Amino acid sequence: MTLVVVGADAAVARAAATLPVDVVHVRLPGAPPLDVAAAAYHSVDYQHGPTFLAFVDEVLRPLAPSAVVSLTELGLEPAAVAARRLGVVGVPPEVVRATRDKREMRRVLEREAPHLNPPGFAAGDDEGAVARLFGEPVGGVGGVGGVGGVGDGGRGEGRGGAVVVKPVAGTGSNAVALVTALADLPEDRRTPATLLERYVGGREFSVETLSSSGRHTCVGIAEKRTTAEGFVEVAHIMPAPSLDAAGRRRVEEAVGELLDAVGLSDGPAHTEVKVDGERVTVIETHNRPGGDGIPDLVRLTSGVDWRRAALGWAVGEPPRTEPGAPSAAAATVFFTAPPGQVTTVAPRPTPTRRARVVEWDVAVEPGDPVSPLRSSADRLGMAVLTAASGAECAAAVEELTALRVVTTECPGQDA
Repeated sequence: MTLVVVGADAAVARAAATLPVDVVHVRLPGAPPLDVAAAAYHSVDYQHGPTFLAFVDEVLRPLAPSAVVSLTELGLEPAAVAARRLGVVGVPPEVVRATRDKREMRRVLEREAPHLNPPGFAAGDDEGAVARLFGEPVGGVGGVGGVGGVGDGGRGEGRGGAVVVKPVAGTGSNAVALVTALADLPEDRRTPATLLERYVGGREFSVETLSSSGRHTCVGIAEKRTTAEGFVEVAHIMPAPSLDAAGRRRVEEAVGELLDAVGLSDGPAHTEVKVDGERVTVIETHNRPGGDGIPDLVRLTSGVDWRRAALGWAVGEPPRTEPGAPSAAAATVFFTAPPGQVTTVAPRPTPTRRARVVEWDVAVEPGDPVSPLRSSADRLGMAVLTAASGAECAAAVEELTALRVVTTECPGQDA
């Protein structure tokens, strides 16, 4: 049996190597080499359709693979297209597109699951819908998204208030902004490539699921911490300390209905939701595990190698639990600093009563420049923690988030 994996990084390649199948890796030209045994490595621009389709026909088809999968955002659609072209196991391309295109996902939810209360939305180039979303008068302008012709699920939420502006196919909190007035919406965001949606309050969570024949199993829920002035994630805590059993059930049910609506019956998913009281609002979903070290949190708290499970479903390999007792709670914490030049970097802390540091990685050193924090790519490193309880883990996250791991100064100013 042969499994084709598109766009694997080192962690995914290591997980694939533990499966009892031959693994063929397909990676972009110039990708860093992987020191992991595999049946074959191929370098091809899978983002260029004609080139990739020719590769599928000429190179992959003779291998007679059983499945084609990907766990990286840019590889999801190429893997789906290749699987369908070869007639093998994979996620249907239309399902992948419905999860990668945030506007299309909103439309699917309105059509298939309006009771999930998705936030009101508008395409950036739909002047009428955008105006209504900001609560502005639109005269006779029509053509809006949303149930009831108001772009807000028929709930009247498009009557003023804050609006989140994001790329239709964006990831990593890149180019996400909060806008409170139509006049403040830049012209370059009034395009089909931009999605605007009503800001929803509450706490935000990441939900990891593995589906099999339409049955969705939750393998972990992480609670997010984000920057006060933006949407960049600075911590994830698993299990989510603020969710009780009833809250977890509501989240799992909403995610399951979302996955049914978009047609994801098999494979992994990473879904982001917000919870305000008993109301669960779906924000977006992806047919892959989450980033930001979330697969490591699943492994630490459940013993399940989430990357391996997210690949193994395609070749009939069930999730495998690693030996040893899992931790009661775990978290990832990301280091940030004001823009400027790095002056000092704090050393890795010693274990405390609250938590144990199992990973510590700072990507900068004194003298390096630090850019403004606009997306996940601008973070400066990360730590992984474990703790004996969710409360202790949350407290350790707060302590580490408040710690100045990286200190910067602007030239000509005091540190």
